[in-house]
Amino acid sequence: MNNQLAEELLSKVMGWQPADFNQVGLELQAMASYKYDEYQQFSPGMRFTESLARWLSQFTPDERPVALDYIRKHLVFISTAELNHLVSIAYPDCIRPLLLDLAAKKAGIEPWRKRQIAASDAFRVLQRKTLFLGLSDGARTDVFRRANPLLTNEQVRQSHEPSRERIDGLVKDLKIALKDMGEPVAAEESTEQSDPAFEVVVLMDDFSASGISYLRLTEDGAVTGKIGKFLVNLANPENPLSKLVVKEGREVILVLYLATAKVEEKLMAQRKALEERFGVKLNIIVVQRLPNETILIEGAKPDIDALIKKYYDDTNETDATRLGGTDLRYGFAGCGLPLVLSHNTPNNSLGLLWADGPQMRSLFPRVTRHKDSI
Repeated sequence: MNNQLAEELLSKVMGWQPADFNQVGLELQAMASYKYDEYQQFSPGMRFTESLARWLSQFTPDERPVALDYIRKHLVFISTAELNHLVSIAYPDCIRPLLLDLAAKKAGIEPWRKRQIAASDAFRVLQRKTLFLGLSDGARTDVFRRANPLLTNEQVRQSHEPSRERIDGLVKDLKIALKDMGEPVAAEESTEQSDPAFEVVVLMDDFSASGISYLRLTEDGAVTGKIGKFLVNLANPENPLSKLVVKEGREVILVLYLATAKVEEKLMAQRKALEERFGVKLNIIVVQRLPNETILIEGAKPDIDALIKKYYDDTNETDATRLGGTDLRYGFAGCGLPLVLSHNTPNNSLGLLWADGPQMRSLFPRVTRHKDSI
């Protein structure tokens, strides 16, 4: 739909006069052009203004200004450019400083001598002995690689579940790289135990709000979730993954490009127990934190609460969403986020934004995938 028709439709739905559109509609037009129109799950030909008009039309005339006001003042839309920027700064601004500190300890250099540390053989070797693995396609390892040309393609991989053949290949590539760097390596006839291995593993993903998909305990005390399973396999000598990382002094760094303060606090609270249980040093890095003030808490905005409850449709609930312990009125696990990512809307966001059904019409249609971050 062209801009003129979309504007007329929005004005008709809202009952606006020209002066009203000039005051509010032009602002929405500007935001649509700047960000919202790039949403990748709109149907062909659909743009934000048309989707907004269709979404508002499901409410009564008295409810529409309330819904529109919430979108104007509270919607958080992360564009592709913004997310790619977070990916690009993750290594130089967040990961590299940790590696510099580790290298300083190995080389016996004062940690404040950053230039000396960065030029040292200890840092050069440690940087190559760091493996970067994506926890989902949201890790954007292609963007990460291009932003960090000093890292090799062999040490940046899309999956955190490499096959046995891939693990053997990574170890072989590391051995060759260390030899080229002048580092002593095991002889060809040596045993597997003497082969070189990575010292640091960096696990990367784009977004988390509840942390449930990353880490949770089962009733029998077992650890599961993406990170939980990775640590279990890493500590199991029968699992090929254990061959990939050194047995002593191994470090695991979890990097989330975007996450809530709530999930960061949860993971930090569980870090010490995980370190003791699996014999690793665990670091948590959130490149961009969503503050708690972003969250819509039930009762804080009664007018929006009323819309959320009135127009809720439970047809979007599944066994996977029930892991959060709540319905989806305020999103998975009740996270209450007014958040939209340019490629998809997280199910942690308010159901009013993304859920479709007989009783609901979405503003930002969501593609549901089992591997989506929760």
